[in-house]
Amino acid sequence: MYRVEPVGPDVEASIAALPPALLTDFAELRATLELSPWTIGTPLVPANPSGLRVVTIGLGGTGQVVYHVIERERLVPIVQVTFV
Repeated sequence: MYRVEPVGPDVEASIAALPPALLTDFAELRATLELSPWTIGTPLVPANPSGLRVVTIGLGGTGQVVYHVIERERLVPIVQVTFV
């Protein structure tokens, strides 16, 4: 199992401000990140597949989460959460 952690107060504030329509999707995303973070999302930079990853959530992709996987620590830092 992986440990999922928001990186810093800005990310924590973005998560706290998620609209109700995205809360279930974010909870499901977080659960998936805890179990198998490599199975979802795509590389933020295609030339660097082991770097930052991005996944969209919500109807029509209204939310976006950027995260990293640090395998040796079994850690998934969430570095950005945005939504429209």
